[in-house]
Amino acid sequence: MSTLQVRRTLLSLLLAALSAAPTRSWAQQALSAHLDASGLIHVTQDKVELALIELNAHGADWQHAPQETATAEVSDLPDRAGKRFVGTLPIPNTDGGAIRFTESVKPLPQGLQLEYDLTMAAAMKLNGLQLSFLLPVTEYAGQEVLIHRPEDEPEIVGLPQEERQGAQLSFTEGAKVEVAKGANGAFTIELRAPTDVVVQDLRQWDRPIFEIRFPAIMEDPPREITPDDSFHLDLTVAFAAPVKLEAP
Repeated sequence: MSTLQVRRTLLSLLLAALSAAPTRSWAQQALSAHLDASGLIHVTQDKVELALIELNAHGADWQHAPQETATAEVSDLPDRAGKRFVGTLPIPNTDGGAIRFTESVKPLPQGLQLEYDLTMAAAMKLNGLQLSFLLPVTEYAGQEVLIHRPEDEPEIVGLPQEERQGAQLSFTEGAKVEVAKGANGAFTIELRAPTDVVVQDLRQWDRPIFEIRFPAIMEDPPREITPDDSFHLDLTVAFAAPVKLEAP
């Protein structure tokens, strides 16, 4: 075999090896949805967190109440079709105010079905009450969020590589949100009914994450809430790979 033939053979073997080498892709590797004791949902791949799904609120003066501060009891849904959390989220800057929540998480072949029912334990003031999808900047910078708006053209929101002045990237209404379409890390959120959708870059507050927020309340000055107020949110999340539910 000539020297040229040997080089061509080695090059062919190298190209074949490169094409067969594994690449990081949600479509190739299953995801895990880990539920912690408070009802937080951590979506991971190979121990890398790709998204955090969190019920959270803001008391007066925008004092944050993250879901990790909630206490909850977890049980199986009928026919062991998922998990139900019944808990309480304490609200700062209130006199013992809290949000009572029931959260249901059902696994789908490539996603999750989520349902939240919220009631108020007492009268209080809230600047914010929302479900948030928190996405690491390292995974999503440079990608786009596509928000399908009722009776209007979809809105395309770029997730910037570098921090910009002002945290809010978009505030609109939608019933379907596509994140990083066609790229690694792609997923789609579909809501039962159109609702407000807010996209934010939280690096302004030293949090290297993007937030897709579905607010029930987002007001300044804060809204007066009574025990008669209640809120409901129903949505599905579809990923590009199978999802394994890991319950507490």
